[in-house]
Amino acid sequence: MNTDTPHQLFRRLLEFMDELRQESIQHAAPTESAREISPRQTAVISQLHQMQEEQPQGVSLKSLAGRMQMTVPACSLLVEALVCKNCVQRTINPNNRRSVQLTLTESGKTLIENIYAHFHCEIDKRAKALTPGELSAFSRLVLKMTKK
Repeated sequence: MNTDTPHQLFRRLLEFMDELRQESIQHAAPTESAREISPRQTAVISQLHQMQEEQPQGVSLKSLAGRMQMTVPACSLLVEALVCKNCVQRTINPNNRRSVQLTLTESGKTLIENIYAHFHCEIDKRAKALTPGELSAFSRLVLKMTKK
């Protein structure tokens, strides 16, 4: 019988997910500089990828910082590192020359898609180790725990 408390179990699950995310970054990154992308930088790429679905022309730094729940200066530092790694590009906003629009480069898009693909593949592999009953119980637990 497992004697872990619920918060210990959740911590173990979060640690596993963090390790898997880092492994996915390392696996998916085509170059050495891309492999040096931090989890926080990966989160910026991921958020920018999602936001660009709604705003294909580009996303403002302020909007991205708000989505990331960060200050604009802190987000700017992460974006600058990603620009240097050719994952994000900045362009002048044609409607407001004082602001910039952020978009993923083709390299950034490919990187995040590869990270997602590896991550999902590894999750699916682990799910195959579960019986149909365990997977059903896990699904019910996740839905119950995430219900507000």
